[in-house]
Amino acid sequence: MRFAIMGAGDIGSRYGARLIAAGHDVTFIARGGRLAELRSEGLNVPAGSFGPAFTFEDAQAIENPSDIEPVDSIVFAVKNYHLEDAAKLIKPIVGNETTIIPLQNGVAAPGRIGDIVGRKHVLGFATYSPNAIGELDSPISDRVQRLADAFNEAGLKVEAVDNIWEPLWRKMCAYASFSPFIVARLGPGDAMANPELAELHRNACREVAAVGQAEGFDIVAGKLVEFASFAPDSKQSMTRDLEAGRRLELEDLIGAVVHKAEEHGIAAPVIKTCYQLLKPHEHGS
Repeated sequence: MRFAIMGAGDIGSRYGARLIAAGHDVTFIARGGRLAELRSEGLNVPAGSFGPAFTFEDAQAIENPSDIEPVDSIVFAVKNYHLEDAAKLIKPIVGNETTIIPLQNGVAAPGRIGDIVGRKHVLGFATYSPNAIGELDSPISDRVQRLADAFNEAGLKVEAVDNIWEPLWRKMCAYASFSPFIVARLGPGDAMANPELAELHRNACREVAAVGQAEGFDIVAGKLVEFASFAPDSKQSMTRDLEAGRRLELEDLIGAVVHKAEEHGIAAPVIKTCYQLLKPHEHGS
């Protein structure tokens, strides 16, 4: 298959490397220093929690998508706050049969991309354990199964599902439940070793589970608590962004749950307080 990777940061590079290794034709869309790096040094992906190291000296990288023909699928791997600009940029390579796979956390990205390029092109994708892919409005289709097979052959562990909104909401709730850790600027392992933070996290899990259930999804607080044991030594991306003074995806990953709690009349003091504490840092230093 012919893939384009919109956003050649850490996640986009890892997905692209796996697909190249599996024999697919992959083109990275990048700009600035990252584009120059890909062209001069190739694609170098270090080993990590997402898998082994990869090096490809002749990685295909472009700045302007109109330089290539429409592709079969686009892995959409930019931050939520760059989403609209990136969606406009990829329009020249969206053919009639092109599918777009948003890797963003939260539940708003598919609709926002669909508003720009056409909803029929957009699938749902939840980066979870395992990852999940599905149509936005219908059961598993042939194109969803083909992509799930391609990803699994590339070692990305993806499950085709009939209702993608369930894992999307489960992931967003899990992320929002980590908000006390983010405010404390700690990874799950260090945070859960502190009794007070562990209690805040359990309360946050109960709050977000109530919101998810009100939205019609099977979100269980106990399972969210268990999820904190996954990769205990790693920090959430928002924690790393907060420490580095970068912009935060606050509205998409925590704010959305806070606002839904208000809509449903659900008390969520922990999540709301964390949201309020993070709000002054939303746009970076």
